Amino acid sequence: MKLAIFALTENGMKLGGKLVSKISDNSILANPKDFKKAVKHAFKKFDGLIFIMAAGIVVRTIAPLLKGKEKDPAVVVMDEKGRFVISLLSGHLGGANELAKRVAKAIGARPVITTATDVNNLPCIEDIAKKFNLAVEDVKKIKSVNSAIVNGRKVIFVDENIKRLNAIKKFRGQQSFKFYKSISKQSKADVYVIITNHLSPHISHLTPYILLRPKDLVVGIGCDRGVKLKEIETAYLKALKKFNLSPLSVKNLASIDVKKDEKGLLKFAKKYNLEIEFYSKSQLAKMPLPSGFSKFVMGKVGVGGVCEPAALKSAGAKKILVKKQKIGRVTIAVAQIPITKT
Repeated sequence: MKLAIFALTENGMKLGGKLVSKISDNSILANPKDFKKAVKHAFKKFDGLIFIMAAGIVVRTIAPLLKGKEKDPAVVVMDEKGRFVISLLSGHLGGANELAKRVAKAIGARPVITTATDVNNLPCIEDIAKKFNLAVEDVKKIKSVNSAIVNGRKVIFVDENIKRLNAIKKFRGQQSFKFYKSISKQSKADVYVIITNHLSPHISHLTPYILLRPKDLVVGIGCDRGVKLKEIETAYLKALKKFNLSPLSVKNLASIDVKKDEKGLLKFAKKYNLEIEFYSKSQLAKMPLPSGFSKFVMGKVGVGGVCEPAALKSAGAKKILVKKQKIGRVTIAVAQIPITKT
């Protein structure tokens, strides 16, 4: 976690100095002349902000910068005597609650957590999503789910992956939670938590609901030299839509190492905030070719296929989920990462 620590007084700077050495190697301590400007910069660049000062100063400074719980960094406030550490903003999604606990432990302070689920020692949907690497489709729905949890109403989890479903049940199972591999119209609940990588699951009869997207897909990409970002983007979205797969479930991309300098591919990955795993032709040559050997690809890069073997290699999968789709000058394949831990 990349952290910025701000202090305005001598005592605050002393405490901040102690904290820097204890909390993270990836943190900085700042006592800027232009406080508001420095905070505005840090708000965009850091995962967490720690303020050693009055909470009122912090609230007034960050208020114009707030964009949403899925975008804002974790914000923690502490007094300069180091007695209390308050989780102020992005307690769950941003990780401020856990950060407050870490900071408090490091300096012997008391963490102050005010989120309802934590106060009542109940799970929240954000913690479950984080634990099992699930992306929240619509963060605006989080409130209704957590409200149902806090008030003891019936919450149904639906996930066709039994291993993950059992793991969630074991992790934070509660009496008000029910778990199903599939759901019927007769199953009634106050709120439904649907875990799926399907773009449009058949859940129109379930309401209210929240969609959690497992990060379990790897998209293998092959492309001609000089392909543009727009061409890759079009092929990528078209292939996912055709096979009813959510882009939010894509963990990373995969390709051959001769594409490391392919500008269109690199720009596409940056736009969608996706990492690319590159493999040598010798590594890809050891992988299966579900759509068969391509003489054309062999002549170009020295191996009989790129997108399928790259996707399988990266995902650690034995079977391809979506076979090679040739769309213009781009080829797309998708592999699903198997769940190995429960």
